[in-house]
Amino acid sequence: MLKEPESVGAVVARNRVFVVAALFALTPIALKAAELPARRVQTAFLGSDLSLTITTNSLLIVFLPVLACAGTDWLLRAHPESRSGATPYLFPFWIAPAFGALSVALLLTRIPNWPLWFLTLAFGTLLFIVTLAAEYVGLAPGAPGYALSRLLITASTYAIAFVLFTLIYSARERSVISATLTALVAAGLALDLLGPHIIGLRSAGILAIITGLLVGQATWALNYGNLSAWSAGVLLLALFYCIVGVAQQYYQDKMAPNVVVEFAVVLAVAVFAAWQLAPVR
Repeated sequence: MLKEPESVGAVVARNRVFVVAALFALTPIALKAAELPARRVQTAFLGSDLSLTITTNSLLIVFLPVLACAGTDWLLRAHPESRSGATPYLFPFWIAPAFGALSVALLLTRIPNWPLWFLTLAFGTLLFIVTLAAEYVGLAPGAPGYALSRLLITASTYAIAFVLFTLIYSARERSVISATLTALVAAGLALDLLGPHIIGLRSAGILAIITGLLVGQATWALNYGNLSAWSAGVLLLALFYCIVGVAQQYYQDKMAPNVVVEFAVVLAVAVFAAWQLAPVR
């Protein structure tokens, strides 16, 4: 018999994590097994013909992030902070799981052989579970395990940023598309890292938009060079890290010469790594 309400909440949260993780893992398998026929939708916009081809891969790219958002929200609503109304909004906590799910979906659509496909899905599901648990614990600043949860979220967010920056750049789309997508990813992930529940949604939102614009402009510039996707991903990640880091240090009143030196070293290492990865295609 459970004696404390917190124990009941922990059991409910754990059960919800398992349910969401199971749906996360089974959705790609179900779509892969179904092999739905491609459908082409045509329409006209401002006198121009537009067409959209709906495939199993496109459904996966849409469904998995949506499932991640819905599952994260469902999990967080079991948290005492959410039930008591102490946390006014939950959508910033969807960001890392949603973009993580998008990363997994994009990778799965590019893997041709089954063993590697299942391995990627298993690893992605494990990371998704860790991210869900970290988001749940990180909902209450000052709670036991909060520092570790933020560390896990930060690490996973930067890893997700690198994967998405690299995948978007590797598509070799026009700058108006690749730069816009990269800007949206950078802005969303920056909003999560800046902690709007701590510094305020307005301040975090403004800084996130600035971050997205700067990273998007950098992508536009990199498109003029013949860089490998790995090199571009490293450079964009380093820029993203420095912009978010400066914003965090500013709000914590920790800006100092040694901090500037740290970010300069990070950029220098990134440039060297990008140069080394230039032949890798």
